[in-house]
Amino acid sequence: MPELYDLVNTYKPEVIWSDGDWGAPDTYWKSKEFLAWLYNDSPVKDTIVVNDRWGIGDTCNHGDIYTCQDRYNPGVVQKHKWENCMTLDRGSWGFNRKATLDTYLKLTDLTTLLAETVSCGGNLLMNVGPTHDGRILPIFEERLRQFGDWMKVNGEAIYGSKPWTHQNDTITPAVWYTSQKSGSETTVYAILLKWPEADVLHLGAATPSPHTTVSLLGYHGNNFKWAKSSTGMQVQIPAIPFNKMPCDAAWVLKLTALSS
Repeated sequence: MPELYDLVNTYKPEVIWSDGDWGAPDTYWKSKEFLAWLYNDSPVKDTIVVNDRWGIGDTCNHGDIYTCQDRYNPGVVQKHKWENCMTLDRGSWGFNRKATLDTYLKLTDLTTLLAETVSCGGNLLMNVGPTHDGRILPIFEERLRQFGDWMKVNGEAIYGSKPWTHQNDTITPAVWYTSQKSGSETTVYAILLKWPEADVLHLGAATPSPHTTVSLLGYHGNNFKWAKSSTGMQVQIPAIPFNKMPCDAAWVLKLTALSS
């Protein structure tokens, strides 16, 4: 624990992510004393955010952000702020010399985890394991760059978003929702984990109004046509050439002026 005091005073972090707490209760680690100092007297007392791993029994009970367990993904909105901490290497949080290509998550895996997490109000913590001298392996760099390219196209559906009334669709299960609010207007984002095989996408959670528009983030063509149905709405999916597709995974439809 003395090291934490030194880290805070020296580097003034915005986040402290504690781990390895399972060996003893918080009384052993003197977590309460540290947190009392952190929130009341430290140089970051007004800005610091901490997780929940401060001793046996504290996880998922105390902290600004609950992590509960590694790869925590409840699938529903939580009352407390939470985080899904995961790693690109399925088998290790650190450098793994024996890892093979199928050990690493693909872009489709990452965008799926992101959609499932953010739609329920969670934060996604993505870990990579560097070598002993701090180098990032090319496979990690490739995945991070792919993910960054995806975020450049679809970031407005993620950054600053809030859970919508529905987290995933009632008819097409591979669709997850987020939302952004500006004044009295709410924009809904439907994240498609699979590109529709047919030319019509059925959305059961979205009820359109006469003013509704549907567009594909990153696509420079026209808005998509749609029709109201007894179970929600049907979106006409046009034939888009491969070289005109905005991204390689998890395409996002932007829905405006929905009635619900």
